[in-house]
Amino acid sequence: MAKKKYKAERPSPPRANVRRAVIANPIGLTQPGVFSFTPQVKYTILLLIGFLLYVNTLQNQYALDDGGVITTNLYVQKGISGIKDILTNDAFGSYLQQMGASQQLSGGRYRPLSIVLFAIEHSFFGDSPALQHAVNLILFLATIFAMYYFLRNYLLKYLPSGDDIAFIATLLFAIHPIHTEVVANIKSSDELLSLLFILGTFIFGLKYVEEKKKKDLYGSLLLYFLALLSKEYGITLMALLPMLFYLYPGSAKGKTISHTLPYMAVVLLYLIIRFSAVGIPHPPPKNVVLINNQLRVDPYYFATHAQKVATEWYSLGKYIVLLLFPYPLCSDYSYAQIPYHNFTDVSVWLSIFAYIAIVIYGINAWRKKSILAFPVFFYLFNLFLVSNFPINVGAMLGERFAYHSSLGFVVILAYYIFHFIRKMEMKVKKVVIISLASVLTLLCGAEVIMRNTDWKNNDTLFLTDIKNAPNSAFVNSNAAACMINMAVVPANAKRAKGLLDSSLVCLYKAIAVDPTFPDPYINLGLTYFHLGQLDSAKRYWDIIQYRLYPNHPSVLRFMPMLARSYLEKAKMLGGEGKPLDAIANMKLAITEDSKNPELWYNLGGAFYTIKQFDSARMAWTTAVQLKPDYTEAQNGLRALAAQQGK
Repeated sequence: MAKKKYKAERPSPPRANVRRAVIANPIGLTQPGVFSFTPQVKYTILLLIGFLLYVNTLQNQYALDDGGVITTNLYVQKGISGIKDILTNDAFGSYLQQMGASQQLSGGRYRPLSIVLFAIEHSFFGDSPALQHAVNLILFLATIFAMYYFLRNYLLKYLPSGDDIAFIATLLFAIHPIHTEVVANIKSSDELLSLLFILGTFIFGLKYVEEKKKKDLYGSLLLYFLALLSKEYGITLMALLPMLFYLYPGSAKGKTISHTLPYMAVVLLYLIIRFSAVGIPHPPPKNVVLINNQLRVDPYYFATHAQKVATEWYSLGKYIVLLLFPYPLCSDYSYAQIPYHNFTDVSVWLSIFAYIAIVIYGINAWRKKSILAFPVFFYLFNLFLVSNFPINVGAMLGERFAYHSSLGFVVILAYYIFHFIRKMEMKVKKVVIISLASVLTLLCGAEVIMRNTDWKNNDTLFLTDIKNAPNSAFVNSNAAACMINMAVVPANAKRAKGLLDSSLVCLYKAIAVDPTFPDPYINLGLTYFHLGQLDSAKRYWDIIQYRLYPNHPSVLRFMPMLARSYLEKAKMLGGEGKPLDAIANMKLAITEDSKNPELWYNLGGAFYTIKQFDSARMAWTTAVQLKPDYTEAQNGLRALAAQQGK
């Protein structure tokens, strides 16, 4: 019986345990989209729109805080040689030192990169607002480019219609009117630099994750360090980067911590440099007199704790409203333009519920490992940083504070635009999307261009914003200052009285809102001075000098001017045969400028006229003590000596 042959089975080779990404194919880049043109054309369209919307800022001048960080910043005015001082001081260090308010430095504004940029610009071009507006525009266009690149090639490339979503999201970002403050205000280049470098950090970080090239990691770390030196938003990346590495389909899931560790080292280096330069952030001592009003330091100075928390929630809701309906826009949203709220206000609870819903949405997206969780938390983390919940940022709300968060907002908005039309035929989709994009670009573009003209200078800004923020002490005070400056221009002589009267209305309103604000008192004194009401001018400047802010530089500058006016009035009264009234005005002049020998000389002459020789001798002696070679005063003393010798 033949033996049956058995064929040995070949063992299967061992198989590697490969964990595949949920979506391995970048379908966002490969599937047909609404827009059939090439990526290069899309970049061109986005950059061209951004340029056309903001090119009219090139004719603008300085406005708002530009002076404090550029034209009156002693470190910037040194040019390149001032960079060392910039790197070792608070962003407003030079300004506060000039105002005699160095004790107010709290270590809260270490943002040297934009100020270094201003110093370099000054070295080569002097103070050139046109050039600096051009730099802001270039930074904004670079951000548009980086945003589309990041969304298209990384964040959204694994989503259906990812390229289309990236394009529309970037378009919405480019045309959003809430960004006019950041682009049109030169000082806000810190915001522009920060977001640009954050996007660069993401791009090179994910490129390293995919390609494992060390140069990409080093590039990402360098850009992250620059982002931190631009503004504090970079701190949020300590939470956002591990989230991005975890959610990104092209990333190995077990490498999240190892990918994040190098960035922690960068943060540590930044904190060491920051604390060495400006110390640990702290509020100014309570006994320090503030150069700004209390509300510019603590926007909730007059609020109870419950009102503070409720209003912070309201402000978060206001950001949503401004992102959805950005009109009207304003440079200031302080109290009482935004009144304090209570937990009995419906608007507060609407905001709370809205953010609860956003957080729940983000958590659910996280659980599903959806990349959409990232823009949600990018919005939340960046807005939380400026919400006044973690730290006092010195303002209730600001359009510039929404700049970073708006990136997350427009990504989610663009995603749901395509989500709602996903079942339409491609031809219908194209009509809907192109029509919507065109209408929004025209409407938003018109508002951006018009708002840019408001930012031309302080006059155009505050005289416009007084209509949009009639209850803001800051806007009222600055609008009044603009009216005063306009009133003293010879060409405006016919309407000077009307301008000064209007300034009084604004200034009294500013004081009613915030009686701790020095500027309205100073400007009230100046208004009354130009109206010829010297006693009223003195009264308001004395409030500053003896109560609110002793030795305020502006008041010290105005006191000799007031003294001169009292002297002229005294001479006029003397010529009218009213020597006692003349003497009274000369004494008022001396209280304003006691070191002026001319005032003492004229007072001596007035006393001599009414034969009060002892008083005349005292006045002329003081004049000679102040100015030993004062011939006229010496002659007066000789005349007194001769009078006594008779």
